[in-house]
Amino acid sequence: MRLFVLISVVTIVILFGAVPISAQTATFSGRVTEQTGGQGISGAAVVAEGNATGTRVVVTDAQGNYNLTIGANNNIRLRAYKTTYTFDPLLVIHVSSGPPVSGSFSHDFAGSSFPVRVVTLPPALLTEDNSLNALTLDGTIRTRDPFTVTNDHYFGAERRTRLTLLLVDLDLFPSQGETLSMISVQAQAPSGTFTLTPEDLRKVPGFPWMSQLTVRLPPEISGAGEANVTVMMPNQILSSLSAKVRFQ
Repeated sequence: MRLFVLISVVTIVILFGAVPISAQTATFSGRVTEQTGGQGISGAAVVAEGNATGTRVVVTDAQGNYNLTIGANNNIRLRAYKTTYTFDPLLVIHVSSGPPVSGSFSHDFAGSSFPVRVVTLPPALLTEDNSLNALTLDGTIRTRDPFTVTNDHYFGAERRTRLTLLLVDLDLFPSQGETLSMISVQAQAPSGTFTLTPEDLRKVPGFPWMSQLTVRLPPEISGAGEANVTVMMPNQILSSLSAKVRFQ
């Protein structure tokens, strides 16, 4: 049995009952269209965040069609994203009380363009394929984790390491007074919670749906080991999902 619950513009799909063990993937398909007129929106990112296999992203074709497959998860968040657009539904959440969410599901998204922010969803941190490990690089030498707090490749007295986090759905609207200081980045490790200071936000060239956020490591994070990193904006309607980063 499937129960569909509509809360504002968030659709929650709760799955009950047995799911074949052989079926370990969920496939989502549909169209992303203009709210008025119904024309397909090309170049929109459709993002699936899984609680076990991380983030998957596809981009809509010229007609606004998408098809996305994600691995075995008990909780999947699905959304559409394009700069300055707000979509209905804002978010689709699939939750399974037993085996992983699996099968084929159809979800359409209707978008309206606004010059200002209408609502805030938590940004989606990109991860390695089928993994909760964040797709994160050293800001200068472009190496993967584990990261050290200081790095001889950096100039200046502090030589503090900067990380580049890759995300979907992270924008600032300066016309609304939004600044970099509004972005909060936290790393939760067994030894405590650490704040990573944002220093720069920009789009990845050639990928208008992807943002790169540069953050500075605090000295206290040295030796923290594996940490769950989250990126947050004020007044989010949901909590952020975290991705793993290692520090040494």
